[in-house]
Amino acid sequence: DANFRLNINKCQIAQTAIDYLGHHIEHSNIRPNADNIRALVETRQPTTAKEAFRFVKAAEYYRKFIPAFSTIAQPLHQYAP
Repeated sequence: DANFRLNINKCQIAQTAIDYLGHHIEHSNIRPNADNIRALVETRQPTTAKEAFRFVKAAEYYRKFIPAFSTIAQPLHQYAP
């Protein structure tokens, strides 16, 4: 017994598109959720090492959608603890 339960108020049945875990899924396409990307783009420039590290970690979630992400983000990795 997996003790698996569904909350009917949170279920979406027979949808053609859904936002799930920060991604927009529609038919066979998966892309980043627009609101999450907007939040990343509108983030103010980091002024501390901790802020730079947090930004890189947030952006890494979408690395598969950003060509050459590791090259772009490499200068910020120096701030990793």
